[in-house]
Amino acid sequence: MSLLSAIAAMTFIVMFPVLLASRRAGIAGIGSFCAACLLSALSSAAGLATGIAPLWVGVLLSALLSIAAGLMILNGFRQFLRRRSLAPWSVVATLAGAAAVLVFFAHVVENPVAGAAAGTGLAGVIHLLTAATIIRHWRRERAIAPYILFSCLAAVALGLLSGLQAVVTSSGLGSPGAGEPQVLTSVVLAARILTTPLFLLGIVLMLHGRIIANLQHIIAHDDLTGALSRPAFLARFKQCLAVAAATDQPTAFMMLDLDRFKQINEQHGHAGGDAALVLFADTVRKTLAGRGILGRLGGEEFGIVLAGTGRLEAAGIADAICAAVRSTRTDTASAIALTVSIGVAIGEPGAAPLEIMARADMALYEAKAMGRDRPSMAGSLHPASFASSRALAGVAAQMRASAAPPDTTAILSGVA
Repeated sequence: MSLLSAIAAMTFIVMFPVLLASRRAGIAGIGSFCAACLLSALSSAAGLATGIAPLWVGVLLSALLSIAAGLMILNGFRQFLRRRSLAPWSVVATLAGAAAVLVFFAHVVENPVAGAAAGTGLAGVIHLLTAATIIRHWRRERAIAPYILFSCLAAVALGLLSGLQAVVTSSGLGSPGAGEPQVLTSVVLAARILTTPLFLLGIVLMLHGRIIANLQHIIAHDDLTGALSRPAFLARFKQCLAVAAATDQPTAFMMLDLDRFKQINEQHGHAGGDAALVLFADTVRKTLAGRGILGRLGGEEFGIVLAGTGRLEAAGIADAICAAVRSTRTDTASAIALTVSIGVAIGEPGAAPLEIMARADMALYEAKAMGRDRPSMAGSLHPASFASSRALAGVAAQMRASAAPPDTTAILSGVA
């Protein structure tokens, strides 16, 4: 067993700097997991001293450190899963009670093996409590579910092995001369020693999975408004169209443009413009109430994808968004009134994303030409304003393609 304990101790020593480096990511629970790894290494090192150092080092201290490591793991998972941390007094009381039991069996009853069995059993209970905490709250972490479930299985295995070791040891099955039961004790102890590093390995993988998931979230979302970034939004748009083609359902796309945003920036500064964008995105999200996918396409332009939505429902949602935005004011020194123009296009099954977006873009500039603060449905443009809508769309395309603003008067007169 000394070899296994040495391997376990070295594994903990290797894991500790990895966990310590992960603290910079600011993930809840890492501090407790670092403490658990260090305590586990010390427990394994103390176990190596059995037969060399005094009894209280090899048996009692090792058991107490193992209990402390279990408490830190439990506390780490509670923090990681956004639960309340263990109260400091409960940790201190548990360790004090465990120490009293170990000392009682070692010096009063003079049976340190029974004391160690009691300590092992307590550690097993703590690991099972950790597993119960994971089972109850892991569904909130679906992005890293495999790592969390692996850690849960390791916690269950460690809890059961600790309980089995306590039962076998305290019942005298593991005493010398008991024959095969001595083999059983060795097997259970070896399994427990090897499972502990696997448990912490699962924790390391879980933490790194959370770091990767956080980075993916940052990449896929606009840091100001929280809406999807343009690449992530277009990817989701394509997925929705693929599902719509398979189920023969329409998909509605809305292009939203915050009216007079340039004037807002000029009059209230970039801080006012940022406040307007944040309020606008929040208002749209509340109005959608989970019915669509919101993305920021660039600047003050946003897009919404509504899967399985036809013309009438899309028109109603667009009207509701316009009304909600119209009734908002920014919470700044000078309240900023907001309005939005919306172009709506319905993509039939099999339609291409760019074609739908182009039609919504045309409808958006139709809404602008008709006075802003309103939605416009693609395919229902008024003939009298169709030419001006096309001209405005052409101007917008040129402005996006060129760093210098084009002469809109010349372009409009040329189209006319």
